[in-house]
Amino acid sequence: MEENERTPLFTNTITLDEETDRQIYDKLFSFKRLISIVLYSAFLGFFIYKLIGEVRWAKEAEQPLYLEPLFWLCLVAIAVEAYSMVRAILAPRIFVKRVKRRNNELYGTDRIEIRSAFYDDMAVYHEMPTNADIRLAYSSIRLAAETKDLFILRTRQKLTFELSKTGFDGIDVQGFRNFMDEKCPNAKRKWKK
Repeated sequence: MEENERTPLFTNTITLDEETDRQIYDKLFSFKRLISIVLYSAFLGFFIYKLIGEVRWAKEAEQPLYLEPLFWLCLVAIAVEAYSMVRAILAPRIFVKRVKRRNNELYGTDRIEIRSAFYDDMAVYHEMPTNADIRLAYSSIRLAAETKDLFILRTRQKLTFELSKTGFDGIDVQGFRNFMDEKCPNAKRKWKK
């Protein structure tokens, strides 16, 4: 029997926009981003320290600094680390701009509506601009997370599915958490307390 002939247990409708993209990015990548910034800062500090040592050494030895290979290596490393650190700090803004640009190019809009239907054995996501259906077996879900306004489901293939907390029809927020706990016992869950 096809999905459109069956009655879903409940449905969800969400419109993806800049705010939802930002929440998704923050939830999925915030820890990695923080680690990156700390590492970039540590390396940047190390290379600045080495550069100051080279300047002092050259001054004491009365050598021209531009002849020292370590000086140039430190300058290049500082430039690379500074660029990487700024990129990590600005990553959410870059991510949101990239998604917005892609959606505008593909669909002529940066607001994408997705309707999800949840059945006993799978979920079906229907994207409005493309009219595409994506079938998702509950066993493929590896992460079920929650933000202020969203639920985020992520598969082992790194596909991400978003659900609006206010977009449910036929179930409430706690009911959805319970449903996912039952259907995805092996998934890592990050529910809000």
